[in-house]
Amino acid sequence: MTTLGWIIISSLSLVVLYLLYNLIQEVLMNKKLNKFKGKLTGDKTKVTQVLLYRKAYQVVLAAMLVFTLSISGVFREGIILENQKLLTQAHQVGSKSKLLSLLDELQDRYDYGFFPEAGLEDAVDAPADEDSQRDFIDTNVQVEGVDEADIIKTDGEYIYYASRYYSKINVVLVNDDYEVEVLESIDLGDVYTEDMYLTEDYIVVVGYTYHYFPIDYTEGDMAIGWYYQAPTGTVSVIDRDTYDVVYEVETDAYFFDHRMIDDVMYLVSTKYLYDTEDELRPTFIETKEGMETESFVDYDDIYYYEDVLSTAMTVITSIDLSDFSYDAEAFLGGVNQIYANQESLYTAFSYYNYDQTDNVGSYETLIMKFDLNTEMRDITYQGGQSILGYVENSYWMDEYEGYLRVVTTEFWPAKNRLYVLEEDLEEDLLNVVATIDEGLGLENENVKSVRFNKEIGQVVTFEQTDPLYTIDLSDPRNPVILENPIKEEGYSTYMHVWTEDYYLIGFGFDATSEGRITGLKLSAYDTRLEEPLETYSFASDSEGFTYSFSEAIYNPRALMIDATKGIVGFPMSMYHYDEFNYYY
Repeated sequence: MTTLGWIIISSLSLVVLYLLYNLIQEVLMNKKLNKFKGKLTGDKTKVTQVLLYRKAYQVVLAAMLVFTLSISGVFREGIILENQKLLTQAHQVGSKSKLLSLLDELQDRYDYGFFPEAGLEDAVDAPADEDSQRDFIDTNVQVEGVDEADIIKTDGEYIYYASRYYSKINVVLVNDDYEVEVLESIDLGDVYTEDMYLTEDYIVVVGYTYHYFPIDYTEGDMAIGWYYQAPTGTVSVIDRDTYDVVYEVETDAYFFDHRMIDDVMYLVSTKYLYDTEDELRPTFIETKEGMETESFVDYDDIYYYEDVLSTAMTVITSIDLSDFSYDAEAFLGGVNQIYANQESLYTAFSYYNYDQTDNVGSYETLIMKFDLNTEMRDITYQGGQSILGYVENSYWMDEYEGYLRVVTTEFWPAKNRLYVLEEDLEEDLLNVVATIDEGLGLENENVKSVRFNKEIGQVVTFEQTDPLYTIDLSDPRNPVILENPIKEEGYSTYMHVWTEDYYLIGFGFDATSEGRITGLKLSAYDTRLEEPLETYSFASDSEGFTYSFSEAIYNPRALMIDATKGIVGFPMSMYHYDEFNYYY
């Protein structure tokens, strides 16, 4: 409770006590007078009740006022979370009526130029099992011990392939002679795959189920079909021995991204809100042992920031594969990127913040932190902070020894920054403890890639050349950009630490000295030097125009990297043409 609240309620309480004391004195005095009068005259008169009733009514009203103010939260600074933190940044929605009022308020802000959805367009190698007889390279992930989904997974003996947007998973056996045999084609029915995880016991499929509904032509729909589709996000857990679906959960949100830590899956989803819907809460339908159960995220587990409202709701869900249960929280607002390690999950939501008073706006990113309790298998909101600029990639965020390091960029004019944030122990706040807002990039250069490695950060910016900056983060409250960045033509979209802290592999685009992109390149760096150790450009030596591209440019999981074996692999497409020939 605020200091003003304590003063007002304490003062009113004293008034109630004073009125109550006067009322008691009046009653006692009237009784004494009545008794004394009876002795003198022998008659007893009735005590006048009107005055007593009036004063009693005043006491009751004053007491009710104090009680109402005490429990209403009018003077409350914040709600105490289960983790004993004071909730001062975020607020609980609490009810459907409150959520509807927030949506109405958001519509008013749209009218005045507030655009919360404005923002961006939407690796460490996992060690092989020492007891395994076969060696294999797993999915390229950002944080060791935090698995990321892919359409192909293997344990060194079986290969599981989930063709994206189809409803089948092929199980392939690789025998001792390295011959392959398709053992099974698992039919997922109405579930269409998007990604997949592999655990010791289960295949975990992330996809969508499409439901069909008749069109109501009375509302003016054109007669172009009998049904429309409404996809729901679906997670199917399949037993690796029997290929049976042992658990399934559907939600009315769209999956944005997810991670797997041990046998707990963490999902970040987006639910779009329409005030015409009867049910605004995120919905979950679980199927376990043939029984369906429907449940909702409680309004008390939905939060919002007053300055960051949105018609989208971000849902954070944990699914425990050990007992097939889930836990979920939600926030009003979208999500552009996520970062997760084994203790925490962070979301980044970029938006345009317009100040109606000063008639100016800025692009900002709201960073929110959630604690991942591996013992309780649940998630808990910890705090948030808004910073300037965009976060374009999950690799632009990293937590090390309690400090979150974040790189942001802005366009028109170009501006690059590094923030260091630390969780507040008492309030739901991420405190900014350090900032670098000068020196990252030359004029008009934007950030293209970032890689953090313990006490070192590497940042690539680009307009015509590729400066690779190294930042000393050994003192998180005083980060320093080291002198003499590496410069080369083109830029890296992904960087990978190679055996030693100062060795890097950069994958990205080659370019001319004027900044024109010519195709793919692979570079090796020693960040103690001022030039790359070696650069290999994937271009044709023939006359004419050549261009190459790879999915790995925007999806690091398309890279196959093993520094101990000296392997870097990636898919590539190339086309070349001149006045006589064309090939792809």
